[in-house]
Amino acid sequence: MREPVSRRSVLLGAGATAVGLQLFGAGCARPVKRKGTIIGPGRFVDTRSGKMSFVLCLLDLDRGRSATVDMTFFGHGLAVHPKDPGRAVMFEKKGPGACELDLRAGRVVRPVTTPSGRAFYGHGAFSRDAQLLYATENQLDTRDGLIAVRDAATLKERGRFPTYGKSPHDCRLIDEGRTLVITNGGGTLDEDAAPSVTFVDVQSEKLQERLVFPTTRINAGHLALTRGRDLVAISAPRDGLPAKALGGVTMRVGSGPFVTMTEPPDVIARMVGESLSLCIEERTGVVGVTNPDGNLVTFWDLRGQRFVKKLDLPAPRGITETLDGEHLVLSYGAGTLTLLDPQRLEPVPQARVEKSLLSGSHIVAWDASSPDYS
Repeated sequence: MREPVSRRSVLLGAGATAVGLQLFGAGCARPVKRKGTIIGPGRFVDTRSGKMSFVLCLLDLDRGRSATVDMTFFGHGLAVHPKDPGRAVMFEKKGPGACELDLRAGRVVRPVTTPSGRAFYGHGAFSRDAQLLYATENQLDTRDGLIAVRDAATLKERGRFPTYGKSPHDCRLIDEGRTLVITNGGGTLDEDAAPSVTFVDVQSEKLQERLVFPTTRINAGHLALTRGRDLVAISAPRDGLPAKALGGVTMRVGSGPFVTMTEPPDVIARMVGESLSLCIEERTGVVGVTNPDGNLVTFWDLRGQRFVKKLDLPAPRGITETLDGEHLVLSYGAGTLTLLDPQRLEPVPQARVEKSLLSGSHIVAWDASSPDYS
């Protein structure tokens, strides 16, 4: 991995085309309530070299500006430092790539490495006291999952503990940072290594709880939790099944049953391939889920564990909530970004960026306190 890398800052209209920029705050004084800067990875073919290029995209919804940071790998999950939000670490999915980023300066600071017999699996999280960085990794020969524990300052590995499953992916800290919740994709369909969500005490490194999916045909991909510990996990088809087999949405309210959605059948039948990204809107209890291969966004009532609504959009990928909580943000198609009304669950008219470089699996809303995009 090379460092430092260059940074390109462009006004929307050069690197991205926006419709209705007044709704994004372009040309206006900074609003009191900020929608935030949307961050996510992207990739494109360089027309000069013909090679695939990778970037991290930062799109400021309040000031109508965007910037990119050149990367040497296609990023997946982003872990933002809890005490210095200008600092973050991005991970590759199933690969050796990871790096520390200075989001305000728009540059890669340094690489994060892992031994050759292991691979990053896409996600990580800083401890609440900002002393440690946890990352999901895999032993390539066995696919046994591990959490690598690194010093947050030096990024040197200090230890590791098991995820209590195979092929781990997403992870989230809960219980004031005492418990790490981890998705384990599991083995192939013919292996006795069921996909699961595990709860691990980070101090004792012991398994507290394991949730196994009620169907064996999906893996464990991404997850989200409410402040009350309600949980949603989304899935791709289990390894060994066709890529266009069905993914899924599985929910648990409190300590209740772990239930995979099966109704309505016509909607479920369109959730082909990976159910990719999700976002819980806590005020309404509605969960948004993207299915790129199904050209579908679905919305679910978490507490009632039922279907609410769908949107038909080409290749939807990332979904998140604005910092002010007033909108959802969705990426879809060839880099389109739109705001969604969280009550109507519909795109907001004229609040859309037609052409950005955002094409990764996830987007996050970041508080860019005082970034310099000039």
